[in-house]
Amino acid sequence: MPAEPPEDSAEDLYDSAPCGYLSLRPDGTIVRVNRTFLDWTGYSREQLAGRRVQEIYAAGSRIFHETHVAPLLHIQGEVREIAAEFRRADGTRLDALVNALLRDGPAGTPATVRMTVFDATTRRTYERELLAERRRAERNATRVRLLQELVVSCAAIEHAEQIAGPIVQIGGEAFAAARTGVWLLDPAEAALRPLHPDGDLVSLDDPGPEARAAARLEVVRHTGEDGARIVAPLLADLRVLGVVSFMFTADQSFDDGEIELMRTIGRQAGQALDRIRLLEETTRRAWQSGFLARLSRNLDETVGCNGRARRLVELLVPDVADYAQIDLAPAGEPAWRAAAPTDGRDAAGWTIPHDVRATVHAAGRAGPVTAVPLISTDGRRAMVLPLRARNTVLGTLLLVAGDVAAAGNIGPEFLADLAYRAGLSLDNARLAERDREVAHTLQRSLLAGQWPKDPRYRVVTAYRPAVHSLEVGGDWYDVFATSAESVGIVVGDVVGRGLHAASAMGQLRSAVRALATARDGPAEVLRHMDDFVASFAAGQMTTLAYAELALDTGELRYACAGHPPPLLVQPGGVPSFLWGARSGPLGATAAGRGRREAALTVPRGSRLLMYTDGLVERRGERLHQRLDRLAALAAEHWQTPLASLAGTLSDGMLPGEGGHDDMCLLALDYADAPPFRADVPARMSELAGLRAALDRWLGAQGIGDYDRFGIVLATAEAVANSIEHGYGLDESRTVNVLAQVDDDVVAVRVADAGQWRPPRSALQRGRGLALIGRLMDDLVIDRGSGTTVLMRRRFGDQARRR
Repeated sequence: MPAEPPEDSAEDLYDSAPCGYLSLRPDGTIVRVNRTFLDWTGYSREQLAGRRVQEIYAAGSRIFHETHVAPLLHIQGEVREIAAEFRRADGTRLDALVNALLRDGPAGTPATVRMTVFDATTRRTYERELLAERRRAERNATRVRLLQELVVSCAAIEHAEQIAGPIVQIGGEAFAAARTGVWLLDPAEAALRPLHPDGDLVSLDDPGPEARAAARLEVVRHTGEDGARIVAPLLADLRVLGVVSFMFTADQSFDDGEIELMRTIGRQAGQALDRIRLLEETTRRAWQSGFLARLSRNLDETVGCNGRARRLVELLVPDVADYAQIDLAPAGEPAWRAAAPTDGRDAAGWTIPHDVRATVHAAGRAGPVTAVPLISTDGRRAMVLPLRARNTVLGTLLLVAGDVAAAGNIGPEFLADLAYRAGLSLDNARLAERDREVAHTLQRSLLAGQWPKDPRYRVVTAYRPAVHSLEVGGDWYDVFATSAESVGIVVGDVVGRGLHAASAMGQLRSAVRALATARDGPAEVLRHMDDFVASFAAGQMTTLAYAELALDTGELRYACAGHPPPLLVQPGGVPSFLWGARSGPLGATAAGRGRREAALTVPRGSRLLMYTDGLVERRGERLHQRLDRLAALAAEHWQTPLASLAGTLSDGMLPGEGGHDDMCLLALDYADAPPFRADVPARMSELAGLRAALDRWLGAQGIGDYDRFGIVLATAEAVANSIEHGYGLDESRTVNVLAQVDDDVVAVRVADAGQWRPPRSALQRGRGLALIGRLMDDLVIDRGSGTTVLMRRRFGDQARRR
């Protein structure tokens, strides 16, 4: 049998045990220590004898021993598996697990502490690695979460400038960056444009890390006096769209995972930015297409070159620019301009330098439309474009940069398309106006021009062509003398348009004149016209209203052949349609044998309106409603001067450019004599012209020299008083003068809207009014919001018998 190994002594077992043994006094003083502990720590027994165990702990473990282990040991009598760090003799650390047992002495008082120390280096290393992996996993989870949040945030972004927000947030949370900056590539300027307010424009030739990252398409690290920066490019399909710079106050080290995260952020943000750019481009294209379509539609619906130019500037402001100006002339003042209502700066017309205008015109003649930049005196950016059509430069379009332009909706291609469409539309309107002018000149040449001169009546007319028509039409009016004491009035409408209708209109007008001189009356005129059109096919189905007015008695005889009824407005503004004597159009089989006429007496001061159906017919409205409107307008304006009555009524019935059909309107004022009206500017030099005009008018009324002198002198004195006392010689004001003849009395009304100041001296008081009182029979002064002077003077035999 093999020999048994010799037994180890207790001292050997203690000294070479696989753990460290220490015997301590209750205050921690080392009494005894085994060899194993000495080998682990590198101390000798002499170095440890008499020292307190707290002295060889690492700082953290020493504090923990004094605050936790020692109190627990005295309370519980033992502590187990306490993690501690001992400081070796060479300064390194020994990770250990400590058990301690407090043994009492013979008297029952604490006498000895038995401490066992187990080497936990391997275990602590494993724990540290496990903790590091756990922290790495937590960081990765955080990074994944931040990347997911970045993707979600970027998906909701609509404008490229908004990309900075999510990137700045992730820079702070993921890397604790002191600042995070984002720059976007501006290809036009070959530079990186910052999205943060305190950033600077970075040229792609700059040696800094931002330009290097954009050029290399890779993450760049940089350390400088202001700290460290890590710059990642914003990439989409290997195209750089910008860079993101994570800035730190001090140099820091980052592992490969963190660098890869920065690279991933750049790729994710770049893809989001590329999507945003595509969305912005799609939105921009849609906006541009919609705006240009709306522009073309609105311009096509506007008649006339001037109207289209005005409409164009209204459409451009503020959607395209804060200010727009069109000049269709090679030089001179701008013809049309518009400014944004929210723009508080001066909206006066800009003066385009002659060299700029010449450059724009030359560029427009040379080829494609290009904008010429212009800087105003207040620093606003502007551009001038040529308005070009059919190889001709019509003028210039000035646009002052606005908010929409800054947002990116405006670009060179859009401006070129805008200027081309505008120029073509204006040129089409110009050509259409020329054609319309030719047609309407022919139309007017076919209408009657000169009326018989007679102080007992006056006539005004209005002719308005259809909006969309460029041809001559068949509407006409005419006034002619049927005898020395009567006048014939006719308004007619030939079916159709063009030269055939205009030719028929001319022949029918001549036929009415010729037949009316036979003095057979309106009904006979229409019957003869039926015979005339029986062999004249172009005149068939013509509508016509014909009337004869006896100037001495006021008897009016009339007949209507399928035509709208004449409107009579009696003194006081009482309107009534003349519905009598109606029959069918000329040439109608049933109407030819039933022509009849009606008669009534027209009071002096009445007005007779005759018109074609273009005045009262309008799509979407009933005819009786339009007739009621015409009657109401005529009653409302019964005192309107005849010279402006036709225009006032046609504008009220056909606001804008006109209706869908031609319109003729004839207004006859039946009065003893037309009144004298004058708006005299408040200048003493104007009195000579007033005196001459009033004297001529009084002479035309058969008033003698003696009476004319007194009336003219009194009127001039009243006007002079208004100029001096009412307006204080303010030349921007006017004095209204109205003179009328009623039997053997001349009534004069002088009115101003000023506030009369008191006379400057007693000699000046009342001198002018006294003179007027001597010259006129009646004098009334009404002072209200202004001053009105009413004067009357009899003339002729009645005046001599005063």
